[in-house]
Amino acid sequence: MEVLQFVYIGCLIITTIKAIVLGWKYRFPAQNYLGIYLIGTLSLELFGIIKTYLKQFDFAVYFNIYAIFCILFFGIYFSRIYIGNFKRIGLFVAVLVLSYCLIFIDILSTKFLPQLGILVALFYIFNSILWFYQKLHIPVEGKITDDPNFWISTALLFWSTYIIFRFTPMYLFEKEDQFFLSLLRKIGAVVNFIMYALFYYSLVKYETIAKNIKK
Repeated sequence: MEVLQFVYIGCLIITTIKAIVLGWKYRFPAQNYLGIYLIGTLSLELFGIIKTYLKQFDFAVYFNIYAIFCILFFGIYFSRIYIGNFKRIGLFVAVLVLSYCLIFIDILSTKFLPQLGILVALFYIFNSILWFYQKLHIPVEGKITDDPNFWISTALLFWSTYIIFRFTPMYLFEKEDQFFLSLLRKIGAVVNFIMYALFYYSLVKYETIAKNIKK
C-alpha cells in the first residue's frame, strides 16, 4: 500500500470510529445515519486492499454495486434534510438516476464502469448545489458552517469535481500514460483524505448539536 493511500485509509478508519462512537452514544439518526455509509465504505476499501494483496483482482463488481449504494444512501440522506419542493426535486432525481443505472448499466460487470463513477459524481454535485441553494434561500439562525451538512456537501462537491476528471480519461491513461495515471491515483488519495477529514468535522458538528439537544 502506498503511503498516501495508507494515510487516506487511516483517516477513513478514524472517521468511521468517530461515527460509530457517536452512533452508540446518541443513536445513528442524530448523524443522519452517516455512520452506515462510512462502515460500508471502509469495509469495501479493506476488502479491496486484501484482494489486491492476494493478487486477486476480481472485485470490480463490488465497486459497481457500491456506486449504487452511494446513490441510494445520499438520495435518502439529502431527502431527510430537504424540505418542500427541494425534497420532491431531490427524490425525483435520485429515482431517475437509480432507474437509469439499473436499466441501462450492467452493474454486475466484472470490469469497473467509469460511467458509474461519473454518474455518482454528478449526483453528488447536484445534491450539494441544491442543498446550498436551499440553505441560502430559507432563513435560518446561526452560521452556515455550524451546519454539519455544509461540510458534507462541501466534501462531496470537492470529491466529485476531481472524480469527473479522474474517471473520464481513465482507460486512455491506462494505455497511453502510466506515469500520469499513477499521479492521478496519488492525487485521488489526497482528495479522499480531505473528503473524509471534512466528514469527520461534520461529525464533530453533529456531536455539538446532539449535546445541546441532550441538555
